Amino acid sequence: MPGKICPRCNQYTFFETTNGRKCTKCGYTMTVPANDGKGGRGQKCSNCGQFTVFNNKCRSCGAIYQ
Repeated sequence: MPGKICPRCNQYTFFETTNGRKCTKCGYTMTVPANDGKGGRGQKCSNCGQFTVFNNKCRSCGAIYQ
């Protein structure tokens, strides 16, 4: 079963882990903290699907891209 699309390598290899998501092809990681953040308009988040990614952090779900 394919994962979500990876923001770095654009492949369906972005799988959910215990604390976020990780790409099995390029090793790109995303950490999701326990608390929720504020919304806005930015790049699309691979975790929640909202256009709320600013400065490598999603303001909607709080995911941090590394």
